[in-house]
Amino acid sequence: MNLQQIRSDTPLTASTIYLDTAAASLPPDPVLEVVRQYLLDTGHKGIYQPGFRRETYARVESVRAQLAELIEAGPDEIAFTKNGSEAISLIAQAIPWQPGDEVLVADTEMLSNLLPWKRLEQQRQIRVKMVPSDAQGRLHAEAFAAAIGPRTRLLTFSHLPNSTGAVQPAADLCAVARRHGVLSLVNASQSLGLLPTSVRQLDCDFLCACGRKGLRATEGSGFLFARAQHLPRLEPALVGWWNGVYDRATGALSLQPSARRFEAGCPNVPAILGLGAALDYLQAIGIAAVHARLQALTAHAVARLSALPGLTIYGPLQPGQRLGIVPFNIQGIAPEHLVERLAAQGCVIEAGAFMADAILARHGVDTMARLSLHYFNTDDEIDRCASLLDACR
Repeated sequence: MNLQQIRSDTPLTASTIYLDTAAASLPPDPVLEVVRQYLLDTGHKGIYQPGFRRETYARVESVRAQLAELIEAGPDEIAFTKNGSEAISLIAQAIPWQPGDEVLVADTEMLSNLLPWKRLEQQRQIRVKMVPSDAQGRLHAEAFAAAIGPRTRLLTFSHLPNSTGAVQPAADLCAVARRHGVLSLVNASQSLGLLPTSVRQLDCDFLCACGRKGLRATEGSGFLFARAQHLPRLEPALVGWWNGVYDRATGALSLQPSARRFEAGCPNVPAILGLGAALDYLQAIGIAAVHARLQALTAHAVARLSALPGLTIYGPLQPGQRLGIVPFNIQGIAPEHLVERLAAQGCVIEAGAFMADAILARHGVDTMARLSLHYFNTDDEIDRCASLLDACR
């Protein structure tokens, strides 16, 4: 990994310690340049000039293939979305529910993977059951197995929750679903791009993610994976010219047989092409190298912050069970105050409830601070952040 080149491609790192990838990471300049050049070309070449449009759609399909390769899926199993929230909602609305069906949701989930299911409680009279994590925010297959009943249709969880940073045993949880004939949906918005992810190894039915975090793409990019065998039974909530066909003579309406059935109307081409450039950038580094570096950075961050008096870290105590995300509080100091103090010194962290009420309630707090890492960060930046936090006491 050429860290010097990576940081050169991420020019903000020359002036700012950016520790907020869990909200949105910094796209490298090569990604931004692809988006910029496409936008210029739409005006300079003509957005619907026939040759340019054919080339554009070919590039879109190439990105679809890249995504499929990254997660070991088929291109026909990938649909582009604006973000992970949209991806989850599209799946939730597509499944043919019956009143009384149950969905198991981990209590570590933020609103994006809770509200779609709670809405179905109101719309279609399903039942949402929360499955608790342990005191460190880790999920256990036994808890999901115990919660499965005769009407359970689907279980869902985040591979890497934004509120704890705990790397969940995703394959074990999906295996529980498979043994009981239950569907599984993995929210990979925080984990994708930070650790190796294979839908074949996870054996999940659905996986959803955004592009702006671990993948370092731009805002407005995301996707869903839906296993091919389920696609004929999934009804998209949105339809239009990109994903549907209407025969005016017969009145017949047909949908794309692939996951493209979830893409209605003109695709968000700038975001998709930026996502493709981000995948190129990740591939050049290697996901194994990214994962190994993040493991080392996370361990260093936990060690440095743990040594600060009055600071409490939430989530797994063992660094090997956590990746990239370190939520914490300092006794007697409002997390928002920490954010402001550090920002004034050129260090970006975040504070808030992170839409994780159950986790906050478990620790008896209303809000917390959080630093989140990516491979462009350094031990020196973590040390500097720790010194700034210490000076806030």
